[in-house]
Amino acid sequence: MARIPLMDEKDPRLSADARAYLQHVSQTRGRLINIYRAMANRPEVGRGFSGLANTVYRGNTTLDPQHAELAYLTATVVNNCYY
Repeated sequence: MARIPLMDEKDPRLSADARAYLQHVSQTRGRLINIYRAMANRPEVGRGFSGLANTVYRGNTTLDPQHAELAYLTATVVNNCYY
């Protein structure tokens, strides 16, 4: 059981802000993974995280997307961060 509830975009009780956040993530990322469903509990945090990720990993860079992903994955493995 998750300690942080995972929000379901189809739940009619979902707040309008959380629903808008999940729809935006789904459209821009192509799919919803659980980290985004968890962050939908606080959509403003999710938006901040997305802004950080876009700046750091997808922002103004000279790296090709494939090389940027390789650098990201390498840092993940080196730091034992597998989620």
